[in-house]
Amino acid sequence: MVTKKGLTAFMAICFAFTFVLFSSFALAEDLLPGMVDTTKYKKKGPWLAGRAALGDTNAWMTMFSLHFNYGIEEKYQKDFKGFKVASCFWNPVKQIADIEQLVAQGVDILFVDPASEGALVGAVEEVYDMGIPVVLASTGVNTDKYTTWVSRDNIKAGFLYANWMGKKLNGKGNVVVLMGMAGSSYAEDVLRGVNQGLGAFPDIKILETAYCDWSPVKAKETMEVFIQSNPKIDGIISDGGQMGLGAVEALLDAGKKIPPITADDWNGWLRMAKQHNIDFLAVSGGNPLSLTCVQLATKIMRGEPVPKIVEYPIVTFEKDQLDQYYRPDLTDQYFAVHELPEAWIKKNYSK
Repeated sequence: MVTKKGLTAFMAICFAFTFVLFSSFALAEDLLPGMVDTTKYKKKGPWLAGRAALGDTNAWMTMFSLHFNYGIEEKYQKDFKGFKVASCFWNPVKQIADIEQLVAQGVDILFVDPASEGALVGAVEEVYDMGIPVVLASTGVNTDKYTTWVSRDNIKAGFLYANWMGKKLNGKGNVVVLMGMAGSSYAEDVLRGVNQGLGAFPDIKILETAYCDWSPVKAKETMEVFIQSNPKIDGIISDGGQMGLGAVEALLDAGKKIPPITADDWNGWLRMAKQHNIDFLAVSGGNPLSLTCVQLATKIMRGEPVPKIVEYPIVTFEKDQLDQYYRPDLTDQYFAVHELPEAWIKKNYSK
């Protein structure tokens, strides 16, 4: 279990985030800059919500979905009469069809976690123009025709990876970079942040960059190739613990020393890091932001102003804080930074 110290730190961040968010709501009668007038969406509840989802293709996406479900089924259950979900499994063509189907089923509000920031523009704009509020979750779309967008600052996350690695290597060395899904605004923004951050360390060279779809299997296969091509790898910038685990497995198989590596708060990674005493930086992926999407949806449907863009807070920690976040009593698929009740955690992640 996360210790009281670790939990207190995260709750403090969430309190500050919530305070800013709700202060904006309280002062929004004059529609402060960045706020959206939602009076045209005001409708008596309960409401039917729809989600054009990417699909639970990995542990991060599964917990992301759990936060949606918890929000609609329990925390705000009185506000919703149903929740229709269609998953595209990263296929933007299918996601466009999913959006059309959800609209045809009469949803009052639509959540979209976009498979592509470019391909979804027309579909999202069409729904928005129909007068149905659109809440973008995590990844973005290249249009301003949406109601609100909740996301982690992914450029900042990439910058944090790079800055930590630069300092860890004393500004000199060779690194490889493992990113998520090519074409996803999430992954592309993280990579932009990495490149910006490493700009301050001209003597650090990126040997290789690869997209591994946040998959430990693909990351291991990729790292095996990197090891063969590059005998000296001083650091690994991985956008997530699942890819970090795959990279470490490849290093162990090759009998190589594990260099400093970036990751996240995935329990499987934390187990690996503890077992092998790995020097790492964890940057939380922000999957609880989907619960914030549900919270904002209730306000939109009541006609209350909401921010156009909401930045979900990032939590970071290193190996000296590992025991505050690692939970050996739970499966590898658990993420330490979350907003789910313990009952939901035990139900879904107990061994």
